[in-house]
Amino acid sequence: MKKKRIYCSFCGAPVTVRFIDEKYRDYCENCNTTFYENPLPVASCIVINEQREVLLVQRKNDPYKNMWCLPIGFAETGESIEQAALRELKEEAGMDGQIVRIIDVDTVTNYFYGDLAIITFEVKQLSPTIKAGDDALDAKFFPITNYPPLAWESNEKALQKFIETYKDVWAMIDSLKVIQPAITTHHDIPKEKSKQYQLIASIIASMIESDIEVFNLHWHSEIPKYDDSNYTILLSIHQKALQTIKLWLTGNRVWKNLREFAVLGMQLKKEGVSLKDILSAIAISRKSIWVQVIEKNILHSPLEIYTALEINNRIILFYDKITYFLMKGYEHPL
Repeated sequence: MKKKRIYCSFCGAPVTVRFIDEKYRDYCENCNTTFYENPLPVASCIVINEQREVLLVQRKNDPYKNMWCLPIGFAETGESIEQAALRELKEEAGMDGQIVRIIDVDTVTNYFYGDLAIITFEVKQLSPTIKAGDDALDAKFFPITNYPPLAWESNEKALQKFIETYKDVWAMIDSLKVIQPAITTHHDIPKEKSKQYQLIASIIASMIESDIEVFNLHWHSEIPKYDDSNYTILLSIHQKALQTIKLWLTGNRVWKNLREFAVLGMQLKKEGVSLKDILSAIAISRKSIWVQVIEKNILHSPLEIYTALEINNRIILFYDKITYFLMKGYEHPL
């Protein structure tokens, strides 16, 4: 259980509670100090092997002793949240990894630790073996369709978002194994330019230009309901992302366009839009492209499907760049 603050850490006087900035906060009347509570940063990892099994660790200590969870832990002073994720993976499962992308950001209030900001990354496995660390009873892979109940609700939420992101890609990979047996995961997609690539990229770019209202409808149908102001600004993220993707697919330089997302991130912070809502808007925007590609039925041969799958994976990475600039702006508000 998180301990309650009793004495001021600056002067040692008893702490009281005052209503400050629209919230009850600990306050020291003796030295006029207000204590602002910020969520503790937590990093967790989703690691999937070639058999589409997810790595879980069994907790040795409270809270949730003996339950399974993703490799997870607090970021320490002097390290980035990405470094914290990889360190926890090494400490809890004895595995080296490489950050691929952010999957989810969730803010929760936990009875044991208090307020937490949990950032979940997709991580590529770099070392072949796993070994439970000192604070874990066990570490092993489970089928992604049949894993035990997870200790953290945020882990379950992030894992389901991961599955939703990749289910179509996995289906395509399964169909491509007939002509490309070496492909086992989305990390195996080759990164080569070709006339076929340029043709499919051009078709998708033209589709974004001509079917923008359809993309907006796809986005609107899945986005949670917000008030008018938040909905408008989240829609602007989606639309700006599509326009930037269109320019990029047609070979234009988009560095300046990406940096504009940092300015948009500042505006989002100023408007009070949560990171969770921003990431949801981006994830649904990214999904809308692939949904429209499938619905338009523009892919007819295995080569076209293979090429579109490669482009889709690059689009996912490009959306990660957009997310990065949004978050950089969000962290440095006006």
